[in-house]
Amino acid sequence: MATSAAPAPSQTCSVMARVALGLSIFAFIPPLGIAAIVLGHTAERRIDASSGTLDGKSLARSALWIAYLQLAMVSVAGLVLWNLLGATAVGFRRDAAVQRYLRETEHTQPLDPESAQDAERTAKALMYQFISIEEEARRYSDSGIYACNLDVMLTAGMKGASEAENRAFAARVAESPYTFTISQCNPRGDGSQAAGYTLVAVPRLPRMPTESKVFCTDQSGVLMQVRGGTSVDCLKHGEPAN
Repeated sequence: MATSAAPAPSQTCSVMARVALGLSIFAFIPPLGIAAIVLGHTAERRIDASSGTLDGKSLARSALWIAYLQLAMVSVAGLVLWNLLGATAVGFRRDAAVQRYLRETEHTQPLDPESAQDAERTAKALMYQFISIEEEARRYSDSGIYACNLDVMLTAGMKGASEAENRAFAARVAESPYTFTISQCNPRGDGSQAAGYTLVAVPRLPRMPTESKVFCTDQSGVLMQVRGGTSVDCLKHGEPAN
């Protein structure tokens, strides 16, 4: 029974060199470039070991040159593109509109538990400052009236505080994940209603956890709190803040 003859070594090396040359044309695709280099070196090594009995070395050498050259060009192009993308990303992040968008996006992201606790403590401290401002307005103003506008309170700040301290106070209020609201404000009182106000600090969701503290106060100057409720809950049955 006849059997097919195995390909001669010269034919194997020649085919290997041709395949390497064909793959080298597409060496800008890394897997094909690596395959071309492997086949090219294998063919060249076998040809060198044959002491001149095998041919195809020029094809193998051409495949290697083309493959190495294309891979080098791809590497340089990739490095340039990476640096360009990095520089673009840095410039993009420095853009004023992008910075504003990032800040706005950041202010809508939920806080981690530790940051949420810090925000609660800060909101309580800010409420005490608002209470002090209202007491000063009532005590020291010419008409003896409460301030019924948060913007006016933030602009006036604390008596005796420096301008920088008052700006810092306003910034902390603006950046807080709490919403501060003053309502039911009767600045000087009349025959039917005594002078007073209601001030609340409500956590903004989803920035703050749902069980965060709500703070509230009125003209009594006593700061109350309730956890996980509403401003109405705080005003009706809140407990003194501690």
